[in-house]
Amino acid sequence: MCTKHYCHIVPPYILEALAKRGNSSCKKALNDSQRFLERRRTVLNNLMVREFEDGNGDRFIYDSQNKNEQRVALVRQEGDDPTQDETANKAYETSGFVRDYFKDTFGLDSIDGNGLDVISNIHYGQAYNNAFWDGDEMTYGDGDGEEFTNFASAIDVVAHELAHGVTQFLSNLEYQSQPGALNEHFSDVFGTIIKQKYLKQNISEADWLIGDSIVTEAFPGVALRSMKAPGTANEFDSQPDNMADYYTGMSDNQGVHINSGIPNKAFYLSCLEIGIDDCGLIWFETLKALFRTADFNDMLDTILRVAQELTIAGKVSDSSVDAITHSFAEVGLTQVMV
Repeated sequence: MCTKHYCHIVPPYILEALAKRGNSSCKKALNDSQRFLERRRTVLNNLMVREFEDGNGDRFIYDSQNKNEQRVALVRQEGDDPTQDETANKAYETSGFVRDYFKDTFGLDSIDGNGLDVISNIHYGQAYNNAFWDGDEMTYGDGDGEEFTNFASAIDVVAHELAHGVTQFLSNLEYQSQPGALNEHFSDVFGTIIKQKYLKQNISEADWLIGDSIVTEAFPGVALRSMKAPGTANEFDSQPDNMADYYTGMSDNQGVHINSGIPNKAFYLSCLEIGIDDCGLIWFETLKALFRTADFNDMLDTILRVAQELTIAGKVSDSSVDAITHSFAEVGLTQVMV
């Protein structure tokens, strides 16, 4: 989630529900998130006037030493040999895999397109039950071992959170209502694509789950979210898979995690028709073309235009426009002709 301006992998309503059941670590994770709100807000508000310097997209891994602080001790950087800390090595590996996917597939030079260094903080806090992108860098808790385990080891978590950074620099979708749901959607899209690439799975082998490897057997569910079947991942999963069940309340920043289930299902259906690589290219080019306040209808109009342009250029399947049109219609989203 992005608590207005600050992105976590575990949504607040899951932490709240677990805290009500007596999990003190989940309560602490909720409280700690408030400390980063102002920093994230400042980053986004100043994004358009931010001075960018070309970099090399190098990885830097810092050990927070179980303090609620970032960049406490540098333990590994680009080109270094593995350390004795397997969490540091895993964070190095997974962040590099995500960085390389975006560069090798789309020509994106690191997260911001200008070689931004990829900074990861591990062992954050005591039994910290979350991972987050704060506008500049990644931070991972170790989990409490009761409901959650090591966040830095999960490729879909790393990809999801770093994709929030990509969205920040490409379209800066604001984090509420439908633009916020799209923000979450694109992170889930690239989280699941990169997970399948990392695990060398095809779309029939994949489970289409987000966060399945960070939950324990005691967690009341199998994952945080399901792309294939929104609303089924855990006891607290209220994601709809159709506009007929669209959430209109004020919680979750007007449903950013909840309503992302609708475009998530459309993405899954599209992949079944034209494959995950064509969908990845279409969704990436769509993200580049969107703007801060884009809603679901803006996204549909844009993605169909992008799919048509890529089809004409011979870069995606000839059936892409029809497949995407049908997939979005299945979730209750149809193009309005004017």
